Amino acid sequence: MSVPQGKFVGFQTQGLWPTSIGVSLNRNSFLKAWQVGAVTFTSAAVGAAAITEQAVSVTGLGVNDLVAVMAFTAPTANVGNMGTGRVSAANTLQLRYINPTAGSLTPPASTVYLFAAFQVQ
Repeated sequence: MSVPQGKFVGFQTQGLWPTSIGVSLNRNSFLKAWQVGAVTFTSAAVGAAAITEQAVSVTGLGVNDLVAVMAFTAPTANVGNMGTGRVSAANTLQLRYINPTAGSLTPPASTVYLFAAFQVQ
């Protein structure tokens, strides 16, 4: 699977409110750029009855970016990515996992995660 990875700047004007610093989402929040792509990652085990985060390097992410994440492969019973993440430091995406069972579980190796990151000011 090939997903173009890159940062996009510039917007169509239909239905948006372009300004000199980006697109206005609401009164004082602006969407300046976005980045989409895919990253392959092998997760560590997720402990029993836990929600954990695991760090993945993704070039171009900034600390204030909003991130949506989705595993491209089939889900694994009882443990999985929550579909959310956060940028903890520049170029570092924290993937969130949940394991509601009484034992430790490990997500499949080399899982492909699709992501969309939005730079908001």
